[in-house]
Amino acid sequence: MKKITSLLLTVILLTSCLPGNRQVPQSPLLPFLERKSGLIAYIGVDWNIYTADQAGQNIIAYTDNASVSEDATQPYRYYVYPAWSPDGASLGFVGISGQGTESMSELYIANVDEETSTKVFTSGTQHPFYLHWSPDNTNLGFLTTTSDGQSMILQSVSNESNAATIIDSGVPYYWSWAPDGKTMIIHTGSAEASTPERLSFLQVDADIIESQLDEPPASFQAPAWSPDGQHILLTRVNEDGEKEIVITNGQGEFEKVLGTFALNTAFAWSSDNNTVAYIEGKEAIGAGALGTMRVMDVETSEELFTDENVFAFFWSPSGEQIAYFVPMLSNAEAQEGQSDSTTQEQQQQLLLQLKVVDVNSGESRELYTFRPTQQFAAILPYFDQYHQSATIWSPDDNNLVLSFLTSDGAPGIAVAAASGQLEPRILAQGYLAFWSPR
Repeated sequence: MKKITSLLLTVILLTSCLPGNRQVPQSPLLPFLERKSGLIAYIGVDWNIYTADQAGQNIIAYTDNASVSEDATQPYRYYVYPAWSPDGASLGFVGISGQGTESMSELYIANVDEETSTKVFTSGTQHPFYLHWSPDNTNLGFLTTTSDGQSMILQSVSNESNAATIIDSGVPYYWSWAPDGKTMIIHTGSAEASTPERLSFLQVDADIIESQLDEPPASFQAPAWSPDGQHILLTRVNEDGEKEIVITNGQGEFEKVLGTFALNTAFAWSSDNNTVAYIEGKEAIGAGALGTMRVMDVETSEELFTDENVFAFFWSPSGEQIAYFVPMLSNAEAQEGQSDSTTQEQQQQLLLQLKVVDVNSGESRELYTFRPTQQFAAILPYFDQYHQSATIWSPDDNNLVLSFLTSDGAPGIAVAAASGQLEPRILAQGYLAFWSPR
C-alpha cells in the first residue's frame, strides 16, 4: 500500500509543477485510486449502449443485440442518442432496426439502479432523434421526424406511465424546460424552412396550452430558461434593426439587453444563474454559430472573457469553468489509390481544439486537439440545445469525456483531465459519450 501511495503522490507532485503546455502520461493506478464522480453512458463500437465509471470499470450493458453489417441487404439493429435524467437515475436511448428500406424505431428508458430498461415508444414512421428530460426527472421529451425529414413532432413520455403524448410540431424545433417540468418555451419554424416562426410558452400538464409571444425573434436556435426559473434568454430585433440577446423574466417580459450580434447566436446559462456565455456568430454556416465567445455577468453586464473562432461550449457543473471548441482543418495524407483529381477539400479533416477557461480568473488553457467522431461532431452545431440535456463534464468539474478518432480512424472514448496536465486515458471503443449529471 505504501508503494501505491508513493506512486500516486509522485504523479500529483509532477503535475503540480508542470508548465501549462506539457502533459505527463497517467499512472495505470490513477483511474482506480482517484475519487469517482458519476457515470459515463456511451455508444460502444458494437452499437450497444453501456455505462461505466471513469476508470472504465463497473461496465453495464443495457443492450446486447446490436448487429450492423456492411451488406445493406442484411437486417440491422443499433442503439443511439443516450440521454441522462437530471438526477442520473434514468437513461433514455433509441433503438433502430430494419432491413432494406424498412425501419423501426424504439425509445427505451433504463433504470440505472436496477440495471433494467423498458420500451416506451415504437414506430415505423416516426423516428426519435433528440431526447431531453424534464428538470423534475418525470418526463422524457423527444423529437421525432419522418423518413423524409419534412416534419418534426415534439412528444413526451412519463417515466411512470410509459405513455407517449404528442405536444407540438414544427421544423426546425427547439425548446427549454422550466424547472417545474410543466412548462416549456419553444422556438420553431424559420424563413429557410418555409414554415411560420413561433416563439411560445407551452403548458404541458393535463392539457396542452400555448401562449405565443408577439415579438419576433432574431436569428437563433434554442431558447434557454435559467436554472432557477426566474429568467429566459431570447433574441429580438430592436427598433433600429439591431439583433439583440435579451433577458426576460419567467413570463417572457423584457428585462435587459445582454449583447448584440450581426449574424446569429447561441447561448447558455451557468448553473448559478449569474453568468451567461454566448457566441456572436460571424460566419455563415449551415447550422449553429461560429465566432466570438463572450462570457457576461448577468447583473452588471460586465464582459468577463472573450475568445475567437468558437463553435461550441459546455459550462462545467459548478459554473466556474467552460470547455469550448475551436474548429480547425487539417490536410489528411492522400490514401493509396486516390486519383490525382481528388480535391484538397476532400482530403481535409475536421480537428477540434479543446480549451478550458476559468471564469473567475479569465485564464484560458489549451488542453487537446483531436479528431471528433462523426456522432460528436454532429451535435456541436446544436450545442445550445444539447447543453440543456447532456454534458461532457464530470459532476465534480475535474474531468471531461471526449469522443474521438485515433490516427487510423478508429472511434474511441477518452477521459481527459480538465487541468490539461495529464494525457487523456482511453475508456472504451465507442462513438459518443456523455457524463451523468450526478
